[in-house]
Parts: sequence; C-alpha cells; structure tokens
Amino acid sequence: MPPLPPAPAIVEQTPLLDQVRQLLEVAPRLAFEKAALLRDPLLRDRERRDAFLALARAHPDQAAALLPQVMEARWIGRVHFAQALDIAWFTVRDQPALSRRFLLASALRHPAAALREQRQYVDLPYGPAVREAAQAAAAGPDPGLLLLQIRQNPALAATLAPVAVLRLAVAAATEEERVTASALLRNLDWDPMEDPALLRGALALLAEMGLPCAAPASVFRRALTGIDDAEDPLAEAVKAASFLALAPPGVEDALPATPLGRLLAAQRTVPAPQTTLAVDELFPDGLCLQRYVFHNDDDGVESFESFLAAYANDPNWAIERSTALVHLTGRLTSRRRIEIFANIPVDLQLPANAARTAEVRARQAAVTRALPGPPSVLVHRGHDHHFPDTRPFLRNDARLVFLGSCYGMSNVEDVVTRCRRAQMIATRGIGATAVNDTFLRALNRRLLGEESALDWDEFWSTLRPVLGGSEHFQAYVPPNRNGAARFLAAWYRQALSAP
Repeated sequence: MPPLPPAPAIVEQTPLLDQVRQLLEVAPRLAFEKAALLRDPLLRDRERRDAFLALARAHPDQAAALLPQVMEARWIGRVHFAQALDIAWFTVRDQPALSRRFLLASALRHPAAALREQRQYVDLPYGPAVREAAQAAAAGPDPGLLLLQIRQNPALAATLAPVAVLRLAVAAATEEERVTASALLRNLDWDPMEDPALLRGALALLAEMGLPCAAPASVFRRALTGIDDAEDPLAEAVKAASFLALAPPGVEDALPATPLGRLLAAQRTVPAPQTTLAVDELFPDGLCLQRYVFHNDDDGVESFESFLAAYANDPNWAIERSTALVHLTGRLTSRRRIEIFANIPVDLQLPANAARTAEVRARQAAVTRALPGPPSVLVHRGHDHHFPDTRPFLRNDARLVFLGSCYGMSNVEDVVTRCRRAQMIATRGIGATAVNDTFLRALNRRLLGEESALDWDEFWSTLRPVLGGSEHFQAYVPPNRNGAARFLAAWYRQALSAP
C-alpha cells in the first residue's frame, strides 16, 4: 500500500487514536477516514485495516467503495472469503480486475471457505481461477487436524520434516494445539536457513509458554530479520520482543536499523520502565473499580465460587448478590475503596443449561450497567479460549489487566493495543484458581493500604512464602518482566509522538 500523505501536525494524536477506536464499533467508515490523520505510517495502516475489516463484516457496499484505496495493502487477504465475496458483488461489474485480485487474495488466505462457497462465484469469468487457487492453497494437511492426530498417535511426529513442525507451531491456535506444537519444537533440529517468519512464530510460542529453547544463536539472528517486510510488521516485532529474553547475547545486531529494529534492540539495554504501579492512578476520587469476567463452563463456575469464598468471611469486605452479578466493596482506611463487579457464570456445558445462552449475555450486560464508571482493573478468569469473549471489555481506561488463564502471554498484543496505559499480568504456563485467588486478594490488600506505588519485584517476594511452592506461580509474569508488553507500550509512545 503506497504511503499516505503526512497528516496535519495540529491533530493531537492520542485523543485521535482513542476516537478512531471508539468509532470502529459504531461507524467504521468514519473510523477509516479519521485514521488517515494519524501521523505514524504503521499505526495509520493498522487502524485503517481494522476499520476496513469492520466494514467488510457489517457494510460490504461501503467496503467495496474503499477497495481501490486498500487493494495494495499487505493485509488485504485477511478479509474472510465469505465477506470478500459479498464485497466483490459490488465491484464485479464495473471493476472486474479489482474484484478478481481481491477474491484471489482472500482465497489464498482462506482456502477452505473459498472451496465451500465455490458455487457462488464459479460462473464468473475468473471463478475457475479463484477455485484453482483455493485448491492449491488447501492441498496441504489441515494444521489443527494434524496436531490432533499427533496427540492421538505421537509416533506421527517422527514423520514430520523440520519445516512442517515450524508451520504447525505458527498455526497452533488453541491451548491443546499450542501444547502439542511446543512439544514438537523441543525435539526440533533447528535450521537457520528457514523462513524467518516461521522461526519467529516458533520461538515466540516457546517464549510465551515459558519453555526452554535449544536453538542456536544463528536461528535467533535469522528470526530477527525481515520484520519490516512482513504482512503485519508490528505483530512480528511483538513476537521478536517475546523471545529476545531467551536469545543469546549479541544477536540483536541482526535487527534492522529501522524504528522497529531500534526499539527491539533498546529492549535489551534499557531498564524496564514499569518496575512499579502508580496506585493512585487506580483510585480516581478514592475509588478503584474492578471488573471480573467469569466464563460459562464448569471451570468458570468453579473459579467464581472460589473467588467469592475468598472474601466471604472478611470483615473488610461486603458482598451484595443479585441474580445476574455480585458486587463486592472493600476498604481498610477511609482514603481508598475497591468495588468489584462480576457476572455470575452458568455452566452451559450442562444439557439442562443449553437454553440459557441469552441469559448469560444479559448477565454481562447487567454488569456493564451496574458499573458506575470505567473500571481501572480488568480481570479475566477462565480458559484462554474464552479470551475473545473478554476482549470487548478491554478499554483504554484500564490501568491494570490480569489474565488468570493458561498461556495468557499469547494475548499481549490484544491487551496492550486496547489498553495502552495498562500494565499486564499474565502467565507463561498454567493459570490456577488457587494462585489467582491468593494473588488477587493479596494485591487488593496492598492497594487498599497507604502506599502510593507498588513495587512489583517486592510484591512478588511477599507472595513467594505463600505461593512459592506452586509450580504454577512460577509461570506468572510481572509487568516489569514482560518484554513483549514493554516493547508494544514503547512503540505506542513513539507512534503517538510522531512528528
């Protein structure tokens, strides 16, 4: 995509970005236009991408009108094929060449969907070409199915070439797939000549799961190249930031002399800026609002009951319960008060609860209405695959985000992108209910005290006598030791101050 002209310098970038993000949900066409005023080219392109993808889902006619402006973008294939087909119907008559290129790009990225929908386009002049491209892209084995087969029959792993293992690691999406792929990587014969994008994805997977890596320095050096040429340079840079802590000294000289490369290199030499949490920022007007999001399965119900029991007999906390939510209020002094709002989950896996889907959505809506303002703390309690359901509650007002799920480090980009001012606590391994409850209660006790800043290293040291014996606690990562989040926050600071 050709670079856009520089935006006027008079536009304040931080409020502009916040406005673009808000418009994405209600007026994506206007968000697309407003994003052009962002001065940093990478930030501008990402926001226009997100606005176009939102339009593709909701308003294909408007997306079709913008298609000539974005057709050269490296991310254009991200549009799901069913949505691309809807958009193409508005361009097939007047701009058939553009429509053909667009469908081909989406078919290569979403071959299974393109093959399912072939009856909708095969009679178009270029329909057979789209189908052939989808068939070629779908020729290999489905990664999710292959990882499932390996879990059922581990001997299959011995038949895989190293490049196939790397592709599986990059494609692994669910918690089970990531565990299986990471086990394959631990026995991999690393080749520094492989595609840098595959190496980045594999190394990032190991780093996010807190696993050791036997790759030689040459592999790390290779993985740090080509970032700026990727489809999504920032996402690739976040992957690099996540595994730099595992890399041998000196490999950062392989990074390019570009803004992303320099920021990544600085991560290894500049001390962590977030060694403390500014407690007063969580307490506007003396009140810290916290939203806990529980999910609707057996694990969510168990976690909720454990969370509630942890406060039930504490005289410093009052609990109010309705049919939809619980509201906890805690204070130790008159200066600060914490209010926690949490939905009451339902185990939708039970056949008796199958018809209660609308009810559980209504319970989350009830929490949103009950909150007297934007929460400064957001807590995700549930499996990692429920994180997309927590994502809509991530707002830029948050100052602390806690992911109590397994392998929460894989969601760094999502969290920091939506909560640029927030610090983040997540896991590289298994998230445990007992650890979450103990950790969060200890954190709230400290927040209700008199100190103006919470030192993360010191706070962690106070937890070790209680949780140090838990192997799961070792996987929890404090904000000042989260390299990927540090990098992404630094990038936003730089992008929003772009001249």
